[in-house]
Amino acid sequence: MILVLISLISFWNVYGFSEEFDLRTLDGRTSIQGQIDFPENCSRQRYKAVFLVGGTGLYYRNMYLGLSGTKLDFIFKDLSEILTDKCVAVVRYDYRGVTCDLVDDDTIKACLDQEVRKEVDGETLLEDIQLVYDHAKNHRRINGKKIVVHAYSEGSLNISRLIKRKKMNPRGLVFVGGVTESAASLLQWQFVGRSVDQAFTMDTNGNGILSNFEILAGYQGSFFEKNEIPLLMLMSPSGIWNRFALEQSFNLQHTIVAKSVLATPSHFPYRHNDLVYASMGWWQTWFADSEPVVKKLANYSGPITYFNGTLDTQAPGRRQLNFLKNYTPRMKSTPRFNLVEGKGHLLSDHPEFGPLDLDLKEKVINAILKSF
Repeated sequence: MILVLISLISFWNVYGFSEEFDLRTLDGRTSIQGQIDFPENCSRQRYKAVFLVGGTGLYYRNMYLGLSGTKLDFIFKDLSEILTDKCVAVVRYDYRGVTCDLVDDDTIKACLDQEVRKEVDGETLLEDIQLVYDHAKNHRRINGKKIVVHAYSEGSLNISRLIKRKKMNPRGLVFVGGVTESAASLLQWQFVGRSVDQAFTMDTNGNGILSNFEILAGYQGSFFEKNEIPLLMLMSPSGIWNRFALEQSFNLQHTIVAKSVLATPSHFPYRHNDLVYASMGWWQTWFADSEPVVKKLANYSGPITYFNGTLDTQAPGRRQLNFLKNYTPRMKSTPRFNLVEGKGHLLSDHPEFGPLDLDLKEKVINAILKSF
C-alpha cells in the first residue's frame, strides 16, 4: 500500500489554497513531493484539473526554464496562477531528488540529491508520473474524469508510453515542444542532422565548405562548446568538410555512441555538466525506443494538441509536423498540430528556453480549456 502524506497549506493570493503531497514511490526508495493548486471563488465540490509534466531536466514543481529574469521564468507556477483563476485545479510535482528550483550553483548544492538521481531510469520516470496522476485522479476534490495532461518535450514521450500501457486515460493532451516521432529517431537527428546544421553556422563565407580554420574560429560559444562536445570531434582529417561528408562522420559517431551506451550496465550513473543526472538506464531508453509517439497514441480517443516552433532545436516543429503528415496508420484521435513560425522549444524567441510568449501562452491555455 502506498503511503500518502498530505499537508494543507492555505495562502490566499491567486490560489484558493494549495494542498501539498508527499507520495512514497512505487519502488519504495524515496518519495515524490508536489502540490495541487485549487481555485479561489469557484464554488465547486470537484474541480477539473490540469496535470503539468515537464521534459528533460532537473525540475522542481515550478519548472524554472526561462531567461527573462522575471517570475514568468517559472513556467508551471505562472501557468498555475492563470489556470486556477479560470476555476481549474493544477497538479505539479518535483522530479526525484530535486527539492527547489535550481536557479544557480548554490541551489544545486542545496537542493539536488545526486544519490537519488543516479537511480532514475525510464521506468522510474513513468512510475512517478503515474503516481502523481493517480493521486490527483482519486482526490476527493478533483473530477477524475476531467484531467487534462499538459506536457513539455520529453514529457510527451513519457505520457504516450503510459497511455499505450493503459496506465492513464486523461481527458485531453496538450503538448508544447512535443514529439510525434520516436525517441530513437529524434535522438539520431539530434546527433546527426542538428549537428551538421549547427556546424555549418561556422561556415563564415557561406561557400558550403567548412574548414578546420572556421571550426577553430567559431567553436568558442558555439552549440558544441555549450553541449560539451570536444573540438577534436569536429575537425576534418582532410582539413575541410562538405555537408555530406560531415553527415557521414556524425552518423558513424552516433553508431559508436549508441553501441557503447547500450553495452553499459544500466545502473551506472549518467553524468551531464559534472552532475549525476540520472542512471544510464534513462539514457539507454532514448536509443532503444524506436516506436513513434503517434503510434503509442493510436488508441487514445481524447483530443491531442501540439504546439511546436520552427526554431526549436530539440524537437523541430517542421520535422514533427512532417512526420505526423506522413504517418499513415489510423489514429482514433487525429492530433491538431500548431506550427509556430519563428519560435523555439518553449514558444519564445530563444531556440531552447522560455518563457512562452504571452499571445502563445494564451493559445496554449485556450487549448487546455477546450480539451475538457
